[in-house]
Amino acid sequence: MASHLIIGISGQDGSYLAADLLADGHDVVGTSRSEQHRHLPNLVRLGIAGRVDVTRCEADDATTIGALIEKHDIRRVYLLAGQSSVGVSFAKPVATHHGIVTPTLQILELLRTRFPETRLLYAGSGEVFDAHDGLPFTERSKHSPKSPYAAAKSAAMCLVDTYRSAYGVFAGTAILFNHESPLRPANFVIPKITDAAARMADGSAEILPLGNVDVVRDWGWAPDYVQGMRRIIEHSRPDDFVVATGESHSIREIIELVGRHFGLNLAERCHTTSSLMRPFDSPVVTADPTKARIELGWSATVRFPELIRRLCESRMSAGAGHNGEENASRGSS
Repeated sequence: MASHLIIGISGQDGSYLAADLLADGHDVVGTSRSEQHRHLPNLVRLGIAGRVDVTRCEADDATTIGALIEKHDIRRVYLLAGQSSVGVSFAKPVATHHGIVTPTLQILELLRTRFPETRLLYAGSGEVFDAHDGLPFTERSKHSPKSPYAAAKSAAMCLVDTYRSAYGVFAGTAILFNHESPLRPANFVIPKITDAAARMADGSAEILPLGNVDVVRDWGWAPDYVQGMRRIIEHSRPDDFVVATGESHSIREIIELVGRHFGLNLAERCHTTSSLMRPFDSPVVTADPTKARIELGWSATVRFPELIRRLCESRMSAGAGHNGEENASRGSS
């Protein structure tokens, strides 16, 4: 059985994907830019660290990645690496572009010139869209990126389409909307909220600073979305698919549900601060995953209330400070 290569195995999605592939009997090879690439905390937490062959290299290191594909007879490549924070991208636009667009072009060119039988799954983003007419976003929606992160993702997704159309590379994009899990780093908004709530429930008198709590997003469960990625790469033809729940909720709703789980009036302990406001934030983002349901037979299984319950229970059982180890993998390295 041919191996699967996960570029960016140390992040949330890469770790869950590795665990899922291993559970189905596949050999998994991974890359990470982390210095601790042999002892990555997310892989340790999922109990698979010793079962994955991980090589330290940058995502745009085509020489090393090409050698891995050849050595392990790789037939499936998942490109998940890259700077993954919209907020960080405003502070580091050049690094964000380089970390997202360059690896995509390098890997596509590698498959085109040397490994035409190998398939690629690219982790795209729903951030490439911007609310325009209130309709849910589909695979056909126009890109209108409003952050350096979204602009880079849009460019990379266009490259995938170009190599698929012009060169016949089997490359598909999972257009991923917000998806969460206990492996999500603490710099993202939901773990920031649940961690603070756990500390408050334990006696902390802190006030939680947040940005715009009225933005509305489609929030899903990361292990569900990994299943969507796998179905895209195994589809009969390469294509792009929205991977989302089809339901959207505000950060204010998250605060309310998290507060209930921890027995707090959490809204009274949060305040909006201008320093956490993004230069631009789409007020409402909704997605339509109908194509994935019809063509792939994929639908999200975990809905919003259950998602928040799982994340709260994970924080309650692990303790408010547990995200420190996960920050080592922030940015889906």
